[in-house]
Amino acid sequence: MRVPVVIHVVGRILRVIGALFLAPIAIAVAYGETGAVAGFVLGSLATSLAGQVMVAAGREPVEDLRRIEALAVVTGAWLLVALFGAIPYLWAGLAGIDAVFESMSGFTTTGATVLVDFGQLDRATMFWRALTQWLGGMGVITLFVAVLPRLAFGVRQLFFTEAPGPAAKTLTPHVRETAAFLWRLYAGLTAAELVALTAAGMPLFDAACHALTTLAAGGFSPHPLSVMGYQSPAVEWIICLFMFLAGANFALQYRALLGRPGALLRDEEFRAYAGVVLGAAALLGAALWLSGAADAVRPALFQTLSVLTTTGYASVDFALWSGPAQAVLLALMFIGGCAGSAAGGPKVLRHLLVGRYTLQELRRTLHPRAVLPVKLGRTVVPDAIMRGVLVFFLFYVLVFAVTATAVIALGADIVTGVTASAATLGNIGPGLGGVGPLASYADLHPASKLLLTATMWIGRLEIIAVLALLRWEVWRHARWRRGVRTGTAG
Repeated sequence: MRVPVVIHVVGRILRVIGALFLAPIAIAVAYGETGAVAGFVLGSLATSLAGQVMVAAGREPVEDLRRIEALAVVTGAWLLVALFGAIPYLWAGLAGIDAVFESMSGFTTTGATVLVDFGQLDRATMFWRALTQWLGGMGVITLFVAVLPRLAFGVRQLFFTEAPGPAAKTLTPHVRETAAFLWRLYAGLTAAELVALTAAGMPLFDAACHALTTLAAGGFSPHPLSVMGYQSPAVEWIICLFMFLAGANFALQYRALLGRPGALLRDEEFRAYAGVVLGAAALLGAALWLSGAADAVRPALFQTLSVLTTTGYASVDFALWSGPAQAVLLALMFIGGCAGSAAGGPKVLRHLLVGRYTLQELRRTLHPRAVLPVKLGRTVVPDAIMRGVLVFFLFYVLVFAVTATAVIALGADIVTGVTASAATLGNIGPGLGGVGPLASYADLHPASKLLLTATMWIGRLEIIAVLALLRWEVWRHARWRRGVRTGTAG
């Protein structure tokens, strides 16, 4: 791995992000909250300066990035962007650990919050919370690939390292064009939700924040009671629609808009995703109806979509629901949305592949000499992809178990510890118990907050990218000097 090259590319990303700190200043000026301006100016200067120093200290590559270098760029960029993104929260009065937690939760589209008093933050900082989720939803690296045409190297590695899921396909022959197409769709859907929410009676500022965080599958709401605070069925139905779209593959949606709507229905993952939504909503609705709820359909569908797509909004306080209803939500935390969507979690596609692999192994027990490949549609899934999927689930369960154990050991009760770990690793946000939808992570031990911050980062990068960089051989063969020419290792 060529470390100077990684430093150079990450520096360029930081320079782009540094300019984005200036966007909330317009909100501060519009609402007369000029006290927040200095925090964003400071954040912009610090991020841009750090980026410039890294660009100068590193070395511009003369060839495409290798896979391990792309992994290093993505993991390093996400970590540094979240750290610099905490500056406005520090200016607003949050403690250091809390500021980093809130920033990481934003950029990773987790939606977990340490805020107790929402009045502590002005509108500009609330808008920054929403903007960080919007940027993280499609991916900071994808944005970087789309808007920096001069950077002609490494785009394919960067794009596919950033793209979620076990496999990715381009819409066009050029990765940069693909990233630009997806961002236009993403922005268009965001604008459509903004118009719809405003028409439904939501205040413009609140509508803008919810549009940014819904399409990102993020869930940061400017209202302390989340969507429940608006008491509007129309708003809930609109957000349901856009949460569903946020959890579906954006590439398939783009193809559907190009006049090929059958692309959605022919896709096995999308059909499974829609089936999970309908099935889980039916189970949840039945559980609510049996517990005596007067209106079970809308809250059941809303919370199914909110948890499955890892958005994390709350239209009701589901921490007060019955045990069976909470069990459905807990199961949804371990599924996630579609590959190629803004949603977090393991992804529906991985569950499909593991299910089919398990069935084939059962058949192989009865017919040991039979050739039984795993298929997705008519396509045979390569063994390398299946191994990657199985390894991902192994490490996902391992990271979840270790995190939950540590949080409980640091003083959380078992419900809080388990659901906080699941909600941060899956980038969902709220859990149950002490981190329920109307509570926050503020009362957790500081060490728990740091651990869960790392868990959000690991979960957003889908675990393997981070763990791969922890291998000693990566750093043993790393090239640290700017003048070293390329070699074969790393």
